[in-house]
Amino acid sequence: MSDLAIKIIARIFIYAALIYFVFSIIFFLLYSHPKRYISPFNLKDFGAAYEEIKLLTEDNITLDAWFIKNPKSSKAIILCHGYPMDKGNIFHLTAFLSKKYNLLYFDFRGMGKSEGFFTSGGYKEIMDIEAALQFLNERGFKGIGAYGLSMGAAAALMVEPGKLKAIAADSPYADLSSVLDNIFSIFGILRHPLLAGMNIWNKIVFGITTQNVSPLKNIGNLNIPILIIHGDKDSQLPLSGSKKLHEKNPESELWIIKDADHCETSFVAGNEYDRRITDFFDKNL
Repeated sequence: MSDLAIKIIARIFIYAALIYFVFSIIFFLLYSHPKRYISPFNLKDFGAAYEEIKLLTEDNITLDAWFIKNPKSSKAIILCHGYPMDKGNIFHLTAFLSKKYNLLYFDFRGMGKSEGFFTSGGYKEIMDIEAALQFLNERGFKGIGAYGLSMGAAAALMVEPGKLKAIAADSPYADLSSVLDNIFSIFGILRHPLLAGMNIWNKIVFGITTQNVSPLKNIGNLNIPILIIHGDKDSQLPLSGSKKLHEKNPESELWIIKDADHCETSFVAGNEYDRRITDFFDKNL
């Protein structure tokens, strides 16, 4: 083989490696540093009596939060929003719970008005939920549950056993690696090296890979009431993920809402959504 041919082949490999390197960084940043969404309203617009608070996580990230006090209740629910939204995005879905419970809404790290540059897709966000738990424990609340939507549901299902009394998980994923594999399926076989490259950055930035971000690995250890909700037309996080979670923890309850796409469960189910979630927490907190 001539020297010219060797140089051409070497350059092809080098350029391909550089392109692969650049694209892995770009896609890692796209999912780990999403554009911030901030709801265009304040709870004062709804006449809600609430307290604006700050939560401090174990790794020193300050989270923006709302605490809605219910003087008639000694129980509380932590509300966990989805990716890449904020606490206000789930207020209208869950405000009905304020009739019976104290509610703590917060923005996950890197989202809304909270500090933080990166989101880990649910893994580091466990510390955000634990910061909310610490606040409620310091206020004397004992019966503490969590409601989560999408990523928020997945993060709640990964909280260490014994810290939450009950979880309502709407549209969770079973494991992040499967979610990304599905999202990047449009790249065909090329998605495998691309996801492998993204995982290198995950390891560097977060100290974990997407295989570690797995509610499926934790849900079997949760000896608490769990209500899993999912739409059978979910185009983003397939129903199969919730079915796997239910199979791993057969004591959980799986409510499949017909004709509901991702995060549309409350709209499709209507008043039945409010009733079933209220009944779930009434029974288990």
